[in-house]
Amino acid sequence: MSTSAQTVATPEPELVTRLLRGAWLGIILGLLIEGMLLAVQLFQGQLPEPVRIAADTVQKISWSSLVCAVLAAGQAVARGAGGLAGLAGLIGAPIAFLLARSLHKATLEVLGSEAAGGAVPWLAAGIKGAEYALLGAAILWLAKNERGWKAHVLLGLLVGLVTYLLTLWLLPGAGNAIQRAITEIAHPVGCALAVFIALQFNRRMGQNTAGD
Repeated sequence: MSTSAQTVATPEPELVTRLLRGAWLGIILGLLIEGMLLAVQLFQGQLPEPVRIAADTVQKISWSSLVCAVLAAGQAVARGAGGLAGLAGLIGAPIAFLLARSLHKATLEVLGSEAAGGAVPWLAAGIKGAEYALLGAAILWLAKNERGWKAHVLLGLLVGLVTYLLTLWLLPGAGNAIQRAITEIAHPVGCALAVFIALQFNRRMGQNTAGD
């Protein structure tokens, strides 16, 4: 291969690759969480109508893909600075939460179902911002100390459990407790793993490129 060809075939920037991998892993996570919620609803005899299932799936996928992509990209932008990684979660998570909620409402309207009204859930969005700011900064610390997937699972469990208890206290009437536990605890666990996997992909690709 010529030198000019090698120069043109440059790899994608780390920021872009982490963002895309985080988004794809977030989509898978969103589908898994929606599947768990549907299983619980079926067991409880509360399975919603197909239109609601479609809207809920859109909401889970959009929220999960956006926030996991933001956290994964934030790790690349931070370059070792925990404050920057936390800032990505602090800003990105509320935006992703509100956008996912808007897409849920829009999907219901497109499919001909009435969307529930109500004020914008600023408190819930703020809680998400604080949660994923902490998660983003802590994930960066784990990466700097070369901790494995088990540490990321434990981190997600701790952050998710604290957030779950906080939402039960501050937002006591916001849905079924079991379903909220799945959403609040499973998602930070999955998102921490998604960021970890995206980092491992980047490292392996870097090693393969160096080997070539």
